[in-house]
Amino acid sequence: MYENYRFYVNDFDRIKNHKQDYPKAGLIFNYPMAFWFGCRSSNKLQGLYGRVERLLKRASPRTPILVAYNIPDRDVGQYSSGGAQNRASYLRWISMLAQGIGHHQPILIFEPDAIPHCTLMDPEQKQDRLELMRDAINVITDNCAAHVYVDVGHSNWLSPEDAGNLLNQVCNEHVRGFSINVSNYRTTKESVDWGVRVSEYANNKHFVVDTSRNGNGPYGNDWCNPPGRALGHPPTPYTRHELCDAYLWIKVPGESDGKCNGGPPAGKFWIDQARELVDNTQWLDK
Repeated sequence: MYENYRFYVNDFDRIKNHKQDYPKAGLIFNYPMAFWFGCRSSNKLQGLYGRVERLLKRASPRTPILVAYNIPDRDVGQYSSGGAQNRASYLRWISMLAQGIGHHQPILIFEPDAIPHCTLMDPEQKQDRLELMRDAINVITDNCAAHVYVDVGHSNWLSPEDAGNLLNQVCNEHVRGFSINVSNYRTTKESVDWGVRVSEYANNKHFVVDTSRNGNGPYGNDWCNPPGRALGHPPTPYTRHELCDAYLWIKVPGESDGKCNGGPPAGKFWIDQARELVDNTQWLDK
């Protein structure tokens, strides 16, 4: 079934204002990639239902990739800080997201880094976050048909046992699995090997890997706009690994990780990074 993922390549120009400076940046968007949904600093739904519904209708019958990124204390106050103001506003937002998805079957990446970041919290905050994640996932799986992958960080963060145990505290039997390497640069092989080990402990054993910018692997432990990176394996459900459902471009290549290494705010398209990614990718037809 999951080998039949037929990914949606967006048919509108996401970087029209940047192509004057570097026309080849458009080559990145010949491939399917994710659409992120979240709020910077308020609990406003901001037309969420309509935006999701319109995207899914436009994508049909192809499979789009959505990212839910709105948990309270998102990114624990770092470059992508924001999210819902509190538990109640977050669950309202999640409910609206699920209603917008409805009977459609997109891939939904749930809350990048929320699980590994909980290990930085005090015990009470950690438990509150895990309970909120569990409740939100229940809302999603009860109210829509999305293929849900709960993010668990990357191979240089948590041990496989810790990652699996944390996943088991938030997932239910309707969750397809977990996502790995979102917005990071660990190699595909390292990520798959780690994912297989996580699955030894996780109840929901399948996973997807973000390969959007890992073509040259990591730059030490620098996760924020490291130099010299390249596009990774193009998105595909044909991974040759039984438990790995797909390689995906979850982080949009060319979008900044934050105000570091000369980059603009997190999520802003940065033409300098796009140029570097394209120029360093040997397999790309330029």
